[in-house]
Amino acid sequence: MWIKTENSGYITVQTPNISNYYTSLSTFQIFPAASRSIKFRIKACSNAFVLLSAAINLDSPDVYEICIGGGSNTVIFLRILRKGFNELEDYEFDAPEILNCSQYKTFVLDWRISGRITLMAETGIVMDWTDTSPIPIQGVGIMTAWGSDGMWIVEHFSQSTGFYCGEPGTYGNMTILSTIKKRNIVTCAFECSFRNGCLGVNFNLKTEECQITAGGQQIMKAYVQEWQFYIKC
Repeated sequence: MWIKTENSGYITVQTPNISNYYTSLSTFQIFPAASRSIKFRIKACSNAFVLLSAAINLDSPDVYEICIGGGSNTVIFLRILRKGFNELEDYEFDAPEILNCSQYKTFVLDWRISGRITLMAETGIVMDWTDTSPIPIQGVGIMTAWGSDGMWIVEHFSQSTGFYCGEPGTYGNMTILSTIKKRNIVTCAFECSFRNGCLGVNFNLKTEECQITAGGQQIMKAYVQEWQFYIKC
């Protein structure tokens, strides 16, 4: 699954409503919490973030935030917020030039052993930390910030179930195979079901415009109120 994340600005895990800045992988029916690990590739100059949250939608006071390529691409930061605790837990791991502006770098983030979180890069383990009071991880999000955009390739093995998943108020700003008129999102999605090259659909609630989006491309979303973007899941 290809996902682009734009620069979210100069924010931290303590920024109010921080989950709003993250792209939740559950939107794409990717649930790493089930396997307790995630493999991904990222192309970014610095500051690529992964959020491990106690809530599937990421909106929880209990989170782990891993910043890859922080400190001008010299370190990895692990930051922890817990409900009922005012102080931020902050840990740092040396990792010079771990990201690259023009090349994808592969990582595996793993939390299968209770309380232990490891991050493995192409060179080996770059972060290894054990929490004596582990947060039950349910949701995973990704983000780039502090001046960096990012391109992610998230490993995803699930096959289409015949259902469509997405969220209202979003538009898939991607290659369109065709545009037709349909009365509702159900009949629009039905057109996609018979096309192997179809990833999903955009449907406009006002104009009843149905756009068939092509597969094999990065997913780029924009927030537009009258549109609905759904993909096969």
